[in-house]
Amino acid sequence: MEHKNLLEKGIEVLEVLKDTEASLSFVQIQKKLSIPKTTLYRVLNSLVEKNLVFCQDKRYKLGYGILPFAKKVLSEIPLRELVSPYLKKLCGYTGETIELIIPDRDTILYIDKVESPQSIKLVAQIGSRYTTLHASAPGKILLAYNEDAFKKFIKNKKFKKITSKTIVDKKAFGEEIEKIKKSGWAYDIGEARIDVIRIAAPVFNYEGKLTGIISIAGPYYRIKKEKIKEFGEFLKRICEEISEKLGYTRR
Repeated sequence: MEHKNLLEKGIEVLEVLKDTEASLSFVQIQKKLSIPKTTLYRVLNSLVEKNLVFCQDKRYKLGYGILPFAKKVLSEIPLRELVSPYLKKLCGYTGETIELIIPDRDTILYIDKVESPQSIKLVAQIGSRYTTLHASAPGKILLAYNEDAFKKFIKNKKFKKITSKTIVDKKAFGEEIEKIKKSGWAYDIGEARIDVIRIAAPVFNYEGKLTGIISIAGPYYRIKKEKIKEFGEFLKRICEEISEKLGYTRR
């Protein structure tokens, strides 16, 4: 029973330190938890020994021993399961097809979707892979948030003109990427398919790496220009919420 009580007290201490940006003194921790001094000393000493709590100048904060546990959990969160409710929410809000895409080396790979309930809609093919990154909003997101991929693409790829709207000038495309970094989302109007608009935003993992891309896709006649920004900002907020659940912290 005593071990159980000490475990509970230890968890309480970790929770207090988790919710506090600054380090705390022994007295501050005791006041927050009302734990007897002798018990709190034992708990803190055990946590410090295991590197779960760091103590310097008699002040306490979370230790680096926490990280392996956090990384283990975060690395095993299945992206599709986590994102699924958000895809449905986006579909309900926009009325358009919502796609979940992952970066895969120099390509983007479609891994999930929620199709528009409307009779005329875009049908994303799960398992589709695209290399023409410059011609679509999801591809632009990959290049905007993966510097190595961007440099390689600019250096090695010829900018194929897929439609009359496709950006093929490398300087102009570089400027487009900078705009995306500032806004946090991307769009293309008929650059990959003349009658289609796509809007996309990034999802980041706990390491700050691009781990997914969510895209809104619909016909040109239905997504009016005034809707693009509204959808883009809404999508950005959703992707930020997903990123936070994956442990991402904006720097």
